[in-house]
Amino acid sequence: MSAIKQKLFINGQWESKLDQRFLESINPANKDVVGYYASADEVQVNHAVESAHAAYSEWKRTPAPVRASYLYKAAEICAGRKEELAMIMTKEMGKVLAETLGEVNVVIETCKYMAAEGRRMFGETVPSGMPNCDITMVREPLGVIACITPWNFPVALASYKICAAIISGNAVVWKPASETALSAGILTEIFQQAGLPDGVINLITGSGSKVGKQLASHPQVAAISFTGSTEVGKDLSIEAARQMKKISMELGGKNAAIVLQDADLTKAADCIVRAAFSTTGQKCTATSRVIVERDVKQDLLDLVVQKTKGLKIGNGMKSGIEVGPLVNEQQFHIVQSYVEAALTEGATLECGGKTIEDQGGYFYEPTILSNVKPEHKVAKEEIFGPVLAFIEAEDYEDAIKINNQTVYGLSTSLFTESLHYAKRGAREIESGLVYVNNGTANAEIGVAFGGWKQSGNGAREVSHHAFDSMTEWKSIYVTY
Repeated sequence: MSAIKQKLFINGQWESKLDQRFLESINPANKDVVGYYASADEVQVNHAVESAHAAYSEWKRTPAPVRASYLYKAAEICAGRKEELAMIMTKEMGKVLAETLGEVNVVIETCKYMAAEGRRMFGETVPSGMPNCDITMVREPLGVIACITPWNFPVALASYKICAAIISGNAVVWKPASETALSAGILTEIFQQAGLPDGVINLITGSGSKVGKQLASHPQVAAISFTGSTEVGKDLSIEAARQMKKISMELGGKNAAIVLQDADLTKAADCIVRAAFSTTGQKCTATSRVIVERDVKQDLLDLVVQKTKGLKIGNGMKSGIEVGPLVNEQQFHIVQSYVEAALTEGATLECGGKTIEDQGGYFYEPTILSNVKPEHKVAKEEIFGPVLAFIEAEDYEDAIKINNQTVYGLSTSLFTESLHYAKRGAREIESGLVYVNNGTANAEIGVAFGGWKQSGNGAREVSHHAFDSMTEWKSIYVTY
């Protein structure tokens, strides 16, 4: 079977130039070439934006329930191509096949959810203080939405943005992460097969620093929807602010599981290990810290270490594997450097901390560090890898204080059997997502997703709240 050679998708056509530059997509489990994807130049990016802008003028006039029919069709097609899409994701970014199959399910359900919102994009009617006057407030689409997405959830996070943009009447230019460009190509094919009019969705692959920046500064791009690092998000915000573009940002996290002394430790350990090491720790909602009361620290640590040592590591295409490789060599070295820094600062290595040489890819053992202090680098900065830091707390108040010290505020878990502390924690924890007696990575469709502080800019996704970033309110006064 020949390697995939994927072109750009612009105005309903897959296209490339005679001298088009193609880049390699590498399997991090064995360093094999999965395929090739086109690297867009400035002219092609402009063509994509102009095509989306032209399509928008007609698409916005299409009734929302009609727009929904395309999303329902996309869900049906996606279900038929589920295994194909999941396998490409596993080959491109490494996470295990069970996880990528689950991710395709998320895409299917997101298409259905946002399609249903086509019947519920309600406005408001307001009583007027003037005689013979009706006042209504309605949502209007913005125009061209630039969707810039990461590699860790290549199609699920994209579907959150693309489906919300399409159902609300916008057109899309999608810039996926280079590591998962081929996965993005299959999802784009699915939308194409669903019959979306030409130009409503366009796929541009290539350098994030070039393509992403060009999209952010393009005068015909009305809004940016971005998921990625806080550093890149800040740069995009500055660029967008120059033209007063709307921007939705889902950024980094330093998520903690707070475990009180009355918690069910077995349940807590199960949830912590799953949230810390699924996707090899490479997700914004991964549990990166455990803040535990002193009296139960050792018992919990023993349970978590035991469960972690039992995880099966390897190529995600193989049956029974629970932890795959890191996405690339750069991320591999980043994880190594954080573990080395933690040990230098005085942390204790409980398990892991080593590369796995015989696998042939970018494999790093799930790692647990104890005796970590809140001021340590590993306790403050996002690692995006399979590293879990145990931090000891004196009591509930101390645990909340330690949790809230971070500059991030995405997701936090609290494990307790006390209704008192459960309710207090739900109010006092400074993060956009709070889970009581569950892991930090359990978001559901239809529930607003997003973070506080440097984990985002206040925008929300996954639910109807996404329309706040995808539409503008218009107030209409009719005197009769």
